[in-house]
Amino acid sequence: VLLVLECHIRITFYVVALCLFWLIVVAVERVQRFGMFDSIFVASDQDDRFGICDCETLPCKTAFTEVAGSFMFQSAVFILDSIFTRGFAAAVLSEKNRILASIETANRIAESLSRFDLESS
Repeated sequence: VLLVLECHIRITFYVVALCLFWLIVVAVERVQRFGMFDSIFVASDQDDRFGICDCETLPCKTAFTEVAGSFMFQSAVFILDSIFTRGFAAAVLSEKNRILASIETANRIAESLSRFDLESS
């Protein structure tokens, strides 16, 4: 949305950095379980349907390697998406400016033709 609204590149950089920071916070929460999501997690009998979790309280901590791999994949997808989206948005804005310039030129030509008097020439 920021790219289509022609926001400055610094703003998009800060938004990408903020989103990556959020991914880091979520990854740390998954490993350490310091309680950030405890108020919204509702335990049920279906949570341990495969017998994988052996912790006292759900949700269980996740292994660091699993979280690190997931974080790297999510970050790569997010960064690549922002790069491709920025390129697409730049191309769209360039095309929009080109179309606006051709419309302005056509408008000037139409104005010039409307002032031209055929009978006097």
